[in-house]
This record gives sequence, structure tokens and C-alpha cells, in this order.
Amino acid sequence: MRIGVIGTGRIGGFHAGVLARHPGVGALVLADADRGRAAAVAGALGARVAPDVDALLAAELDAVVIASATASHAELIARAAGAGLPAFCEKPIALDVPGTSAALGAVARAGTVLQIGFMRRFDAGYRAAREAVLSGRLGRLHTVRAATSDPEPPPAAYLPLSGGLFRDCMVHDFDIVRWVTGREVVEVYATGADAGPEMFRAAGDVDTAAALLTLDDGTLVTATATRCNGA
Repeated sequence: MRIGVIGTGRIGGFHAGVLARHPGVGALVLADADRGRAAAVAGALGARVAPDVDALLAAELDAVVIASATASHAELIARAAGAGLPAFCEKPIALDVPGTSAALGAVARAGTVLQIGFMRRFDAGYRAAREAVLSGRLGRLHTVRAATSDPEPPPAAYLPLSGGLFRDCMVHDFDIVRWVTGREVVEVYATGADAGPEMFRAAGDVDTAAALLTLDDGTLVTATATRCNGA
């Protein structure tokens, strides 16, 4: 297969490396707004660099990986769909609901495939929890507790582009709660705190957050996250 990777930063470089080692991938084409960074990653992996996204999408690919800045995801999902390409995209789809709906609409109209990077759905522990809940083996579910704690904050330059702690980090908890329980969220209370490093306040973000969710069967969920848990 010929795979295109858009974005060669921390996570994009990781995905490119995994694909380069995959026996089913015969060629990689990389693109990044920082062409020097794309060239460095390509040189290490034996991949080809496209000068821009248009050139990458025209490179006779079989699929595309979108690992660029959060704000660009929705547009790139729509462009991949318009090119008839299945896409894997890092979360989140967009920074708001209208952007998310527009991107999903483009995929639906094109009849292509879109997968979002919610890796917890493939984790053996989460899969076992889902089976225990949905089979009834666990019994009545009345409380769910989800906690995500990063050992150290991301680079300061990443924060303004990330979409914020709720969209960039806790989105994994929001997704996996729905997936494990098979239920939808009907009510949300949430708050955040930015008493940590100054870079969070400078980016308009928070470093710690908590959400109380009510599911459609009355189950209560607490979800907490922090960027600053050294333990």
C-alpha cells in the first residue's frame, strides 16, 4: 500500500515510523507545513516528501493519515474524502460541533472510511470491561470513574494548537465511557483549573479538569484529567 501522512510532528512522526515498519506498506509520502521537519522524518524512514497537501493527495495513495494541528483536521478530513481516500485522523475531528458535523458529512457524501485515533478501544482491559458491562456479567452499572493523568505537560508550543485539555486529552475518556457502557451522555457539568505552569494560562487552557456526566440510563460518571501528575 501507498500511505500518505499529513503532519510529521511528535505523533505524526510516530505514525510514520510505525507505517514504515509495517510489511503491508510499500511506500510512504509525507507532508508538513514545516518542510524541513518532513524532510528529516522522511530521510530517517526512506519516505518521499510532498511539497504540500495537494501534491500528497494526488500521489496515487491508498489511504491517508492526518496528524496535523487540531484546527486543520476537519478540512483535511473533507479533502481526503473528496479525493476518495480512506483516512485515519488523530482526535479530535474539529474544535466545535459544526466543524465536526461538516467533516462527517463530507465523508458520508463521498462514501469513504474515516477512523479516529481512539486507541483505548483496542486495549485488552477496556475491551474486557465493555464485554463485562454489555453482557450483564458485571451487574447493574451505577457509577463510572475515569481518570487520565499525564506525567508531565506537553511542550508550550503545542498547547495553543491542541484544542485544550477537554478536546485534546479528556476526549479519550468521553469516548471510552460511551463505548464501554453503550450509553450516551445526556447532561454535563465541567470545570477546570490553571494553577500550574504559566504556559497554560498563556494558551487559554487549563492543566487540570473534572467533569460529571449523566448517562441516558441515569448512570453517573466522574472524569478527571491533569497534565501535571509526576507520579
